[in-house]
Amino acid sequence: MDTVAKLKAAIVEWQERDLPTIYPRQFSIQLELPHINDIIGVRRCGKTYCMFQQIEELIRAGIPKSQILYLNIDDDRLQPLNGDELDRLLDTFRELYPVRDDERLYLFLDEIQNFPGWELWIKGIYDRKKNLKIVISGSNASLLSEEVANRLTGRHITTILYPFSFREYIVHHEIPIDLRTLPYSERRFEIKRLLNEFLHRGGFPEVILYPSADVTVLLQSYFDDIIFRDIVTRHGVRNPALFKDLAIFCISNIAKPHTYNSLRKLFSGFETISTDAIIRYLSYLEDAFLLISIRHYDDSLKKQMNKPRKLYCIDPGMMNAVSFRFSEDTGRLFENLVCIQLHRTGHEIYYWQDERGREVDFVIKTGLKSFEVIQVSMDISDPKTREREMKGLLSAMAHFGVSEGLILTSDLFEEETVSGKTIRYRPLWYWLLTQDEPGKR
Repeated sequence: MDTVAKLKAAIVEWQERDLPTIYPRQFSIQLELPHINDIIGVRRCGKTYCMFQQIEELIRAGIPKSQILYLNIDDDRLQPLNGDELDRLLDTFRELYPVRDDERLYLFLDEIQNFPGWELWIKGIYDRKKNLKIVISGSNASLLSEEVANRLTGRHITTILYPFSFREYIVHHEIPIDLRTLPYSERRFEIKRLLNEFLHRGGFPEVILYPSADVTVLLQSYFDDIIFRDIVTRHGVRNPALFKDLAIFCISNIAKPHTYNSLRKLFSGFETISTDAIIRYLSYLEDAFLLISIRHYDDSLKKQMNKPRKLYCIDPGMMNAVSFRFSEDTGRLFENLVCIQLHRTGHEIYYWQDERGREVDFVIKTGLKSFEVIQVSMDISDPKTREREMKGLLSAMAHFGVSEGLILTSDLFEEETVSGKTIRYRPLWYWLLTQDEPGKR
């Protein structure tokens, strides 16, 4: 089948198919703006359905489907596809479904990173075509790279999509959320039960929408696709087995400080591997949105870069499915979930440790001089644990000059003043719901 025939078949199939059932997310893009909208995020987090959500909104607003085209670049039936062939896409679409010059076309291109040189092609049609709105998606942070940003400068708006947040999980279960009464309501017990479920199953859409699915098998298949399709094949990783072992090790040891050199030494017993290779491999895992890396805070950027980093996983369910031993380590699942939420809401986050080894889990920096400090401890009923967490928090509060600090626990609503500093204790489930209120960023 020649290129035009393949494109025609894909276009006609799109026009004749019904949209799937849409489960609305806390997500929207400004379709009225002329900019290219790029939606990026980990594989299977729901980017395609968010595109369908936008398409459904267009149709409800009276835009005929004949002015809308969705195409999955990852579709094997379209391969191989080069720039000259893809250039025929819009002409073929207009030929099949003619529109007036004053009518706007909406072009949705899914998994665009699988098309070599996509950014030049997108820039070309953006600059040449009028009355054209372009929405693209991808599973790699290369859509944010400096090279792409330079080529599309001023032309695009990026949105990062994550698996379901805990608030979205609660909304999906149709549980009303009233933060004023929730701490005293019987409903909080149901929410705590769902948090425990969420910590173990995670927020990938198919895990939530198909509760009878084997979560471990499903998430392990996602993991393998990320490792081999999104990274190994794309970047030509020479030792896929070692790379996969490194990814599993990192996911099994989240929230623990690691240096590039310590990881190199750990894996050099199996095969000679350079520090540069470790740096490159970890960047691949971050680019594919599998891992989140946070640095130790220091006013000196050089010192900051030389300190160990902490790694977190994009989804608690993925951690349980892939790691060596996570199902019972609820404390680190708590900490990981806090990191995801802070990352999701766009915060600049670090961890911090003083010269005596007292540590605070998260430092949030806003602007040049504004800081917040957060400690995460599931259970502080043991006086020694409480004292340890409080000392780390108080040391950080003194260092960053803040008067209030937060300790997130499993179910504690308290507040106390120590040495003139206010320490608030809040349950993780409550904090997650307050952080992820609609419109809050």
